[in-house]
Amino acid sequence: MIRSLCLASLVLIGLPAGPARTEEYFAVTDGLVLGRDTGAPAFAAPGRLILAAEGAFYFKTLELFNLEGILGETFTGYRAPVSLRYRPHRELGVEVGVMLGHEFGDDNRLNDAAPILRLVYEPTPDVFIIGGTVVPTHWLHDALFDDTRKLRTDVEQGFQLRADRTTWKHDTWVNWRVREGADRAEEFEIGLSNQFRLWSDTLRLDAQFLWTHAGGQMSTSGRIEQSLLYLTGFSVGREHPLGGTLLEDVRAGYAWLYSRDETDHSGLFKGFGRSYTAHADLRLNSVWRVRLFGEIYDGDRFTATLGDPLYGLDDYVQRGINLLFDVADEQLHLEVGFVSQGTADQENLSYQLAMVWEGWHEVVH
Repeated sequence: MIRSLCLASLVLIGLPAGPARTEEYFAVTDGLVLGRDTGAPAFAAPGRLILAAEGAFYFKTLELFNLEGILGETFTGYRAPVSLRYRPHRELGVEVGVMLGHEFGDDNRLNDAAPILRLVYEPTPDVFIIGGTVVPTHWLHDALFDDTRKLRTDVEQGFQLRADRTTWKHDTWVNWRVREGADRAEEFEIGLSNQFRLWSDTLRLDAQFLWTHAGGQMSTSGRIEQSLLYLTGFSVGREHPLGGTLLEDVRAGYAWLYSRDETDHSGLFKGFGRSYTAHADLRLNSVWRVRLFGEIYDGDRFTATLGDPLYGLDDYVQRGINLLFDVADEQLHLEVGFVSQGTADQENLSYQLAMVWEGWHEVVH
């Protein structure tokens, strides 16, 4: 904990040290496409039908050079879910729609057009059981689950349990990526993020898990792969620590990571990692805020099938800034981000830009 607090101080005064949660992910917290929203789709009152739409436009470039087996990449395009949402009962919501997506620079056709079918059962306030299309805004550590994966796929399908309470945030999901066939292995992942926020959110306790599997009993492919990833950690912080409005939030944290990776052509491979994080949020005016952040990561053979490959390195340092704007009566959310990433003697850069709008219109009331 002492090391975490020291690292946080170094980040905030601008020295080249810092903490993980690479913050390379999109920092916007609105919408059901980008970022790490912890809630579920919103529905109108029982008996009412609404048309809901979201437009998430993004540009993200990973400028990675001279790293063996790790290549940079640029993502730019949009994801646009459009759906009808109906609440037949105060505890139940039904959503039917389509996810549209296009990668800029391709031809004029859509790259993605996937169905959305979602049942949302809310047995108690702010606790949701979801079947069908999974809400993809998972807040797993980037070492376990690379944020860019949501830009490579259209929708996730399976089951999900979410809690979005003041003192408890939870996300457990099953995403069935590939159905088993005669000559192809099944592929799925089971993830869990659990966080308790104690003492007026001064202390946060985290536990995370991800199991990725490829195999099955029918397939003749002979492919068997599985990866088990664990994280436990904590963070301490406070909102408005100086009593004014400029310094909105400060937080520093520590996480311990463990991996078990196994395939049909290699034995059990174990790895570890330690992550030290810190960030500060500055509120410059009613529509503009700034997040300063940093990270130090120490690893030892950590291996994650779906994770950010930079966490497979023994040492990883990063620092960056996000500019966040809420404009048009907070209907439009803008993000401009920059990250400097240090790996051994190599310094790399990542940039990202996002525009997110979401809205709904009542069709039947």
